[in-house]
Amino acid sequence: MVQRMADRMANSDATPASQFTTGESVRARKRVAIGLEPQRPTAKVAPLRPPVEAEGGGWRWWPVILLCAVILATLLLIMARALHSPTDWQPVRQNVLELFSRPWSGITIEELARRTRVNENFTDQTRLLALNEQPDRWWMNVVPDEGVYRLNVWPGQVAWSTLGMHPPAVFRLETALSIAPETADGYGGLLARYQDPNNFYAFVIDGEGQFQAQVYQKGSIEILQPWIGLDFLHAAGQNNLMVLVDNGASMRLFLNNVLVFEVLEPRLPTGKVGVLGGASPTSIAEINVDWIKMDDVAE
Repeated sequence: MVQRMADRMANSDATPASQFTTGESVRARKRVAIGLEPQRPTAKVAPLRPPVEAEGGGWRWWPVILLCAVILATLLLIMARALHSPTDWQPVRQNVLELFSRPWSGITIEELARRTRVNENFTDQTRLLALNEQPDRWWMNVVPDEGVYRLNVWPGQVAWSTLGMHPPAVFRLETALSIAPETADGYGGLLARYQDPNNFYAFVIDGEGQFQAQVYQKGSIEILQPWIGLDFLHAAGQNNLMVLVDNGASMRLFLNNVLVFEVLEPRLPTGKVGVLGGASPTSIAEINVDWIKMDDVAE
């Protein structure tokens, strides 16, 4: 019997123990020593392991990522609305382009204190200002080919449009506008602290180099500064730079970088801003707004 066991061991085609791990080798030798096969016939030579995920299995996370992106975008939109920040594509695009295109080494402390809310040059259609027409009263629209926002106002009429957003508590509003040479007696300018059609401030210039300041309260107009000629204003057909700075407690108006008027104790609370155009009783006026920009200003 011993001989048969020896022959069986000698003739066995069992897998050499060197092919097993240390634990498997010990078990194999013990089985061979008692005349058994090194492994059970039903045993697997290679151990079973968890399947490896196929490449691209990460796609299952995309719905979660997209949901998170939607939630983040919604929160940003809510914050922008609460802070009265622009959400229209044009001002947002302009802010992003300015952020990544300007040389950071040249930014001043004053520029860092500002954040651009509006920067429109009217080379494309925009909803920043009203597109409106009233027969025999006014026509207001963007003229992309000329890069202007135009107000055509009939004799004796006044037309305006507020910006399609609320200004911040402290801001700087800039614009360049001109009166058409053939309608030099027309006038145009800026609206400030606009509450409704009966309550707002108006700062205007005409095509003859004159300036006037007005306030409307409860439908009544009061002239704060009668028409006054200013030798640094450009004639009809040329742009004049108008800058309004409102710090919440007062307002200052600059024309061509010269301070010309201050409202030290405003009678109206903070409100919307916009552009305005008017015509004399005898002729139609054409006012062209070349560009408009509004920045936050650090208090």
